[in-house]
Amino acid sequence: MNALRLYYLTVYLGLGAVLPLLALSMQARGFRPTQYAWLMATLPLSRLLAPPLWGALADKWLGTSLLLRVNTLISAASMAALSQPLSFELTVLAFVTWAFFSSSLVPLAEAGTYRLLGARSASFAHVRVFGSLGFGLSAIAVGVIGVGADLGAAFWGGAAGYLAAAFVSARIPKGSVAVAVPIFRAVLALARRRDVLLLWLGSTLYYAAHGAYDVYYGPHIRTIPGITDRSVSLAWALGVMAEIIVIMFVPRLLSGRVSQHLLVFSAVVSALRWWFIAHATTAAEVWLLQPLHAITFGLWYLVFVHANQQDSPLALRATVQGLGAACLGLGSILATLLGGYVLEQFGGRVLFTCASVSACLSALLYGIRTYAPAATTSTDLLAGKPSQP
Repeated sequence: MNALRLYYLTVYLGLGAVLPLLALSMQARGFRPTQYAWLMATLPLSRLLAPPLWGALADKWLGTSLLLRVNTLISAASMAALSQPLSFELTVLAFVTWAFFSSSLVPLAEAGTYRLLGARSASFAHVRVFGSLGFGLSAIAVGVIGVGADLGAAFWGGAAGYLAAAFVSARIPKGSVAVAVPIFRAVLALARRRDVLLLWLGSTLYYAAHGAYDVYYGPHIRTIPGITDRSVSLAWALGVMAEIIVIMFVPRLLSGRVSQHLLVFSAVVSALRWWFIAHATTAAEVWLLQPLHAITFGLWYLVFVHANQQDSPLALRATVQGLGAACLGLGSILATLLGGYVLEQFGGRVLFTCASVSACLSALLYGIRTYAPAATTSTDLLAGKPSQP
């Protein structure tokens, strides 16, 4: 388990160096919002298509450790390439390569963590928190040290984090399960469950809202007086630091009576957060709103992963987590492609108001799901049995 903690720490050290500044780095290279929106869309597109494939590959043949090691090394090489002043074509190639291979890293690590935790799955947060710690430390470092006018140093930081994670992944126990599982039939049986469909659809809408933050938060708040490139990284870091504090209490919440209401609660807070970000006009408002990230991502994400893994058969951990990641990828695609157009044509206020509406819709679906208990067990899924009426 220590190897997984260290893996989360190092891979998020790499991600935290670049994610807050991705859109701004494309702007620094001369891309307009509608142009870099299509480039940025390759990241959620990879999250939509690749994780289920990587998960099935890990479950059936190669195992988690080997895939993590190879894919993390390729992600490191892609980050190093993006640190250079490349042509448009080479920038697209390096970015797409990074997006495709890095999209597998977190779902595979999370599936491996749940598999190793077994009956102690509620303690997942105490392992996953190291990822938040790594992201926060990296974002703080970028904000304090700076990355230069072309933001190239951020990509070098990303490459270093990924390279360290690749070495750590060699210590992670193999995660493949030697069981002949009818993956396709089991996944279809899972998809017939009403509570699972509501979870996946609600989370797609939820991340359609949160995806606007991932991609366009920097360009939006950068227009507010007193906000600089360093401020953007430090604002992300503040949100992640608040997230770390909340994460420590998540295992207790997941085992308590309030657990079934946490997704609805997170979505309501998310809707409020995006609404106030849309209408923020001062740097003080930006700083005051950032701690809500602890709920809108930290709490929500851990509850989502727990709900997604709760009834998953041991032999399908990586596949099911890949499907969950694909739902978030679909939501992020919607946010990225539509968000670039809305940002350029109507501005950040309209964009984040739309995000607030999407979060409200996800709260509605999560609320319906709360009163639709599952009727299919993990054993049924292995047999490919449909849900009960």
